[in-house]
Amino acid sequence: MKAYILKLTFEEIKPEIWRRVVLPAGATFNRLHETIQYVTNFQSELDSYHNFSFEIENLFITNDRNLLEEYKGRLFNGLTVKQPSRIKIDNYLEKHGEILYHYDFGDDWRIRVVLEETVEDYYFGYPTLLAGEGVAPPEDVGGPSGYKEFLKIYQDPTHSDYLSTYAWAESMYYLPLDNDEVNEQLKHVKYKKSEWMHIDHENYYVLSDKYRGSDYVDLEALPNKDLIIQYAVACTNLYGLIEYQEFLKIYNAQNKPSLSSKELRALITTPQYAKQLEQQFVFVHKRAFIHEAIEFVEDYGNFLDQVIGKPFYVPVKEELLRYTDELYYEKTSYLEKLEKMLAKDFFGGSTLMVKDEIDEIVGQLQLIEIDFNEVVSDLLGRYEFQDLKHANEYIQVLTNIANTTRIWENRGHTPEELSRIDKQHASPIQALPLRVIIGGKVGRNDPCPCGSGLKFKKCCGK
Repeated sequence: MKAYILKLTFEEIKPEIWRRVVLPAGATFNRLHETIQYVTNFQSELDSYHNFSFEIENLFITNDRNLLEEYKGRLFNGLTVKQPSRIKIDNYLEKHGEILYHYDFGDDWRIRVVLEETVEDYYFGYPTLLAGEGVAPPEDVGGPSGYKEFLKIYQDPTHSDYLSTYAWAESMYYLPLDNDEVNEQLKHVKYKKSEWMHIDHENYYVLSDKYRGSDYVDLEALPNKDLIIQYAVACTNLYGLIEYQEFLKIYNAQNKPSLSSKELRALITTPQYAKQLEQQFVFVHKRAFIHEAIEFVEDYGNFLDQVIGKPFYVPVKEELLRYTDELYYEKTSYLEKLEKMLAKDFFGGSTLMVKDEIDEIVGQLQLIEIDFNEVVSDLLGRYEFQDLKHANEYIQVLTNIANTTRIWENRGHTPEELSRIDKQHASPIQALPLRVIIGGKVGRNDPCPCGSGLKFKKCCGK
């Protein structure tokens, strides 16, 4: 089958960002547009996020409905306006050797499409990404100049706007290039029948190919399978939810050989390993590992809205793997202090008897959207304190523990850590001193220590 090998290069960006693709002959300009969208971080693959155009010879080829309607039957800047779905690229590409693609007339992106080679041995009915370099810019970043300014902030964690910029970039799917993932998506740009008689396959499962490689992953030969599963469990316990690209980044930074998205997808979709994960409360979704608590209790979209843009806390390998135990939490000096206080005041000096109490408190603090004042009132209700000063000492320690406990909403960061990263949008929990205590407990008709203004019996004392 005849096909074209094209190099797509962003103009006015340094260092150079480029992609090399092969696509069957007979593509329309609309199919070329879709291919470019899939291999970049733009988002007009299937639905038009922004308009685009190609100018070649005497034609202005665009999906801009207003221009198509306004210049129907007349020239636009001396050019005939045509729809991209009605003209094939072949003659223009072979005659001129290159085409200029213009996307988002506001940001003014220009990508030069250069014909590198015409081949006769490509047998798939859709394009394939062969190679590429550079992270493609996100939508609405402001064109080449805006992208340059964006990178200055995005690559500087000390910048005051870093976290908000990071959040915006994540919401716009600003992702590093993943060839395997892109080639899965490019199967949607199908406009010819694949000639399977010429392809080494088994039940349409590609075994080997000059251009597309292989769909096959030999799981028997894949190293570190158990370690990969351990990482999936640990990361899910630490973050609640982690998308596969971020998971691969963490795993590959700490382990050799590196793991590809194709290998990960093959492993976790195998019934044996998917069941292993589910038995450890980890669910495999299309884009992410998700903890059972989010799968069945929390709304996925709502949780994602809470965490998007927050950086991941990534401990060293040894520490990270401790999170394979779903009950594991990092011991701090504040937890040790509370343990000693409880043992001395209420458990006759036995720290062994205090462990369950500490586990319960940390578990409460790690719950999604926890009300800290409820944790305080729960503690006040379980023990009889000597006086107001004694109770406030416990509240202060509990506040310190809350600020140094790793939680899902902060992607593993503690409230104290996140406030240091983003002082403008995050702040640690503040202790609210207890104002009234009678007989070792808050009186039911006294003001609630949470500061709501209600009586204790109508608030936290319900």
